Amino acid sequence: MKYVIYADEAWTQSNPLYRYHCIFGGLISTENHFKVLDKQIKSLKKQHNYSSKEIKWSRISVQNINFYNDLLQVVENFINTTTETKYRQMFMDRAYRYTGTPCSEIETQFKIYYQFLKHCFGFEHATKNTYITLKLDTHSSHYHRHQLTEYLKSLVFSNVKIKVEFIDSKKSCALQICDLLMGAAGYHGNKISWDLLPGKKRRTKNQLMKAAFSKNVYELLKRIDATHRGSKAFNWFETTGTGGVTVARYNHKLRIWKFIPTLHVYDPSWEDSAFPKNAVRKK
Repeated sequence: MKYVIYADEAWTQSNPLYRYHCIFGGLISTENHFKVLDKQIKSLKKQHNYSSKEIKWSRISVQNINFYNDLLQVVENFINTTTETKYRQMFMDRAYRYTGTPCSEIETQFKIYYQFLKHCFGFEHATKNTYITLKLDTHSSHYHRHQLTEYLKSLVFSNVKIKVEFIDSKKSCALQICDLLMGAAGYHGNKISWDLLPGKKRRTKNQLMKAAFSKNVYELLKRIDATHRGSKAFNWFETTGTGGVTVARYNHKLRIWKFIPTLHVYDPSWEDSAFPKNAVRKK
């Protein structure tokens, strides 16, 4: 069986520091299913006069929110209706502060990217003769792409053959969807809508709109999880359980992974209880 994985990361290490950061997202399906998705999205963009624009979390506005709301229905149908299609998300929580050997920011990014691709998709449980093409955003420099490729060469499984391709996210609807879902996760989990603008005592119309949209993404993922895993509760910022069945890491339609470094100390100053109820989770 041949699969394609479109994966991207939202690397948020600069100030301000948000609690939930280093978010990685990936969609896995067959090449044909992705072609159908691409066709559906291009048709929707044409309906909304959005054809020349890139789908991106940062581009959501009051003027185009109807397009993005309709887009969520396309994404939900894509994930729900094809057996081969799955979504994976990984993130880090500043409440678990790494205490190991320091390394450069870019090296840290590659190492975490490697962990995401190695563990989040459950490759070790795939059937024999599985071929996977990883399609990653080409925004990094040639040197950085080379370094990441070197890291990924150590992804060796007896049942899976993996190759890596770098593509321009501006030309990939699937990568743009990953950006959208990751952006919604960070906005929702960190309560960024409550980051009031200078001189403002209330949230702006744009902040309220983005808060509502990110909650809609949460509800979408919650429905998918309930339908395919039979769960009654969904937590966007806790690791999805396996029920003691490790193959679930491969079979589950949707999985979330909170990556906690082995070497860490717990910092309670990042707990929700350390912040006012209606306050952004940042320092």
